[in-house]
Amino acid sequence: MKVETIFSYTVMLWEVAVFILSVTLLCFYSLGIDLFRYLRDRKRARVVGHELEEMSGKKAWEAERRFGPPTEVVSGTSGRQLYIWKALALPGLPKGGGLLVLTLTVQPDGTVAETHWQQRGQD
Repeated sequence: MKVETIFSYTVMLWEVAVFILSVTLLCFYSLGIDLFRYLRDRKRARVVGHELEEMSGKKAWEAERRFGPPTEVVSGTSGRQLYIWKALALPGLPKGGGLLVLTLTVQPDGTVAETHWQQRGQD
């Protein structure tokens, strides 16, 4: 065989190997990003759930101190209030995909009666 033929086969095999390697790395990168987002959102859910469990029975000002000023406060006819936080990230909570919505139902005496949260609009 000629040297040019051997060289062309070697180059062709090298190109195929680099192509397969690049496709494999792209697949691993894509799976890694998805895994990272899943773990990040799971951590956020665990931390938010824990924080809101601790808020039940406490005063509303403690929630404001913890999460910052609410986005909206809605007053009901019975004297209860609904505190709503809508943010991509709140201080002290892990970041996650989408909009985080926290709602606290506050009794007329200022204590937190119910808590709820949800995550909207995933990445």
